[in-house]
Amino acid sequence: MITFFKKHPGFIAPSVILIITIFAAMNGDGRIFWFSIGLGLVKLIWESIQKIREGRWSLDYIAILAMATSLVSPEYYLAGAIVALMITLSGALEEFGAERAEASLQALLDRLPKNVLVKENTSFVERPIQSIKTGSVIFIKTNELVPLDGFLRAKSATITTANLTGESLPVELQLNDFIKSGSINTGPAFELETSVTFDTSSYQKIIKLVEESKKHPANIVRLAQKFNWPFTAVSLVVAGGTYALTQDFGRTLAVLAIATPCPLLIAAPIAFLGGMSKGAKKTIIMKKPAVLEILSRATTIFLDKTGTLTLGQPTLISIALYDKNVDENHAIVIAAAVEMHSLHPLARAMTAERAKRSLPELMAKDVNEIIGQGISGYVEGSTYRIAKSVEPEEGGIALDMEKDGKRIARFIFADELKNNAKEFLAKIKKHYKVALITGDSQENANRLFGSEGITIHAHCTPEKKYDIIKRARDAGEVVVMVGDGLNDAPALALADAGIVFSGTENSASIEAASTAILGHDVMLVEEALSLSKRATSIALQSIVIGIGLSLVGMGFAAAGFISPVLAATIQEIIDVGVTINALRASR
Repeated sequence: MITFFKKHPGFIAPSVILIITIFAAMNGDGRIFWFSIGLGLVKLIWESIQKIREGRWSLDYIAILAMATSLVSPEYYLAGAIVALMITLSGALEEFGAERAEASLQALLDRLPKNVLVKENTSFVERPIQSIKTGSVIFIKTNELVPLDGFLRAKSATITTANLTGESLPVELQLNDFIKSGSINTGPAFELETSVTFDTSSYQKIIKLVEESKKHPANIVRLAQKFNWPFTAVSLVVAGGTYALTQDFGRTLAVLAIATPCPLLIAAPIAFLGGMSKGAKKTIIMKKPAVLEILSRATTIFLDKTGTLTLGQPTLISIALYDKNVDENHAIVIAAAVEMHSLHPLARAMTAERAKRSLPELMAKDVNEIIGQGISGYVEGSTYRIAKSVEPEEGGIALDMEKDGKRIARFIFADELKNNAKEFLAKIKKHYKVALITGDSQENANRLFGSEGITIHAHCTPEKKYDIIKRARDAGEVVVMVGDGLNDAPALALADAGIVFSGTENSASIEAASTAILGHDVMLVEEALSLSKRATSIALQSIVIGIGLSLVGMGFAAAGFISPVLAATIQEIIDVGVTINALRASR
């Protein structure tokens, strides 16, 4: 029990009030109820003072008035005590619901180690993670979370990126491969040379998003709080009118007891925190609850191409052969032997294709690379040179491979569509205006998306993307921008809601966007749109239900059909009901 109260201190006050109320009822001394009512008043008035200091004037005026009114006569003490119990219990339930909704977000923070083993001279010493500098070598144990971005300094390693991408399958890495913080080492321990500090690591960026998400109330929450004024006014009019017509304190107190606006104030925050929690479980991190409400009203979606709808990395799509003695596989083996010594993206694509086809690995000698001019090497008794083709290739990039000065093969690379990109477009264009804004050529954009029935803006600079977003917003559209790279940052910041796919070099985009998707699954954009609509619907539904039931109850109370005690009990049932309904958003 003690452990429970330490974990959930919000339940202390209602528990104490409940004990005092039961004792007072059993003892028969009505004055003991004053302690229950007094504790409820003190707690509520203190919370009200805190809200006023923060500039928030949407308070539980009705609950304060109801408890104060109950002190007029001993016959109403029990009703006042129940109101005190219900109002403090509602606050505890709100805190409990928020804790539950934020649990998956907090899990991100809890996984990060506070200290790491860093190599100093010939041994490893434990140091605080904040003290680790770029270029340090740290030791990552089996099943440990990688705390900082860096390069593998072991022959091989096995990691999972489920924290970052949602993909549970292990990834096999080789010496010098880049590893993002947040990955889990599922293989033997290894050494990692850090490429960032704690504050600039990929995982720390995620944590900052999580922390920032708790600081901003959603628009709909503020809207619900605005409803409190007219609702309070109506409640006071009904209560005042009831007393003026009947001169009955009991009926007046019953109206006030059932009019406490708890469901109005707690339903929306719980629903939106639940939506954020559900998104986090699916690797969708939203900076603030307001994003859900904005996404639910979206009318137009702009999509970047590279890294958003495509894989964002070159892939070998075809091979042309000019030597009858060379087949495709042999050409790839030779090219990979030379290209494995290069860090160029096309070189990585070539070596990836060799691995994909499970072809044998050869070693090249005397490798020489001149940036911008190509790379050459000696393989199987001959000299091979690979360079960008002088002949243009429509819709891709071409590399020519020469053997002893004679062209023998041509490799054509292009950025491929993500597996579910077309399925994603088919889904969202049913409900939104969809347009592609890309820096790529019109020809290549048309090759990939010309048959999808969406508007295509090609040759877009960051400034042009910004202007397109601005024109759409000026026309009254609620705009969502989905991007991936640094050149998308201005458009992401200008859009009503920006969604960015996480990467290793897009910190500016993550900062500009309101939502970050960890990984590269484009269907998670549709998932974010869907859960935003659901969370908003549940929030509004809870508000309407809470107000409606309270208004109906006030009518019955004014007519004398509900006693003050029963009114307070009914109000708590309403509170619990709308809270449970709002919690559906996290499921």
